[in-house]
Amino acid sequence: MKIKKINISNLRNHQTTEIEFSDGLNIFYGLNGSGKTTILEALSISAFSKSFLPTLDSSLIRYDKDTYSINTKAINDYEIPYSISVKYNKKNKKEINSNTGDSLTPKEIIGKIPCIILSPDFKTISFGGPGDRRDFVDKLLSQSSRKYLNELIKYRKALRQRNHQLQQAKSGAHINPELLDTWTEVLIKSGVEIVKKRIDFIYNFTPYFQGIYEYISNGQEDVSLEYLPNGIPRNTNLPELNLEEIEKSLRNFISDIEFDEKRRGTTLFGPQRDDILIKINGASAKESASQGQHKSLLISIKFAEFKYLKNFKNETPIALLDDIFSELDKERSNKVLSLVEANSAQTFITVTEAEFLKPLIPTDMKYKIFELSSGRLTETK
Repeated sequence: MKIKKINISNLRNHQTTEIEFSDGLNIFYGLNGSGKTTILEALSISAFSKSFLPTLDSSLIRYDKDTYSINTKAINDYEIPYSISVKYNKKNKKEINSNTGDSLTPKEIIGKIPCIILSPDFKTISFGGPGDRRDFVDKLLSQSSRKYLNELIKYRKALRQRNHQLQQAKSGAHINPELLDTWTEVLIKSGVEIVKKRIDFIYNFTPYFQGIYEYISNGQEDVSLEYLPNGIPRNTNLPELNLEEIEKSLRNFISDIEFDEKRRGTTLFGPQRDDILIKINGASAKESASQGQHKSLLISIKFAEFKYLKNFKNETPIALLDDIFSELDKERSNKVLSLVEANSAQTFITVTEAEFLKPLIPTDMKYKIFELSSGRLTETK
């Protein structure tokens, strides 16, 4: 996938910005608050319908306007054009149209522009809580599998409804046992599909992760991933489990926690309680990794995401690298750009200064450099 052109209107401090991108590197530099990250947010909205930063759509609208809009034109690896338009106004109405259909929902565009995002904020994947790692896996699998995305949406809806019933039970209110059982069955059926897909994902993703980390660390350290699905015994050989065996394990687990669920008013089983352990030299990375190792882990996980998406979708993702070079030494910066070049990725980079990056750009790589100042963009040399 290559993004050819984008038009941004009234997004943060961008009033009207039109950019024609290089098929290789696109470097945006400027002071903090100049609007460079907003361009990456616009690309994220084109791919996922929302910013990669934790912010509300209403907060993205330029201060003196009522609506933001983004129009993006791209071409995929088979040279088929793709265009998408996302508009949002202060009445909380979002309109998504593309050349494949109008009035689309966010889930209908996820995966159309495969995209990986690397930002210092994402370092919680390796040292944050289980929710950070589940979120990473869910977003990646949602891009690569429409079925997974649909099951995840169904599961989350059922989880909200079941938790509502359990909260009522906790407060002493009368609940309909048949309704609770209905939501329990939905959770089990969707949960089994989610767990199985996560098992397969870890099996397929781990070799990519290990190979890239070996390159980043010069072969000095070993890494691995371990999936811990809630309700399945720790010593189980997960890759050999079929759907029926996963369902049996969940049903056995549910029977043991039924009383506690009503006492606590919340669902105590299912994939919303899973964890994925990241290990380095056999120990938990969260507990033992150094700051430098966490940086290497994040780079490795994200470029493994790139390889996974590329292979499973038969489409080259774009890469958004937001202010990561301020966190990396020269050696790791070189490694990142080498990975970009080796994977033929169209890449969008934000930095405060572009001069230090220029000598690191591979000589045969196409690139454009843009300066940002108060939402105004100028292409430079």
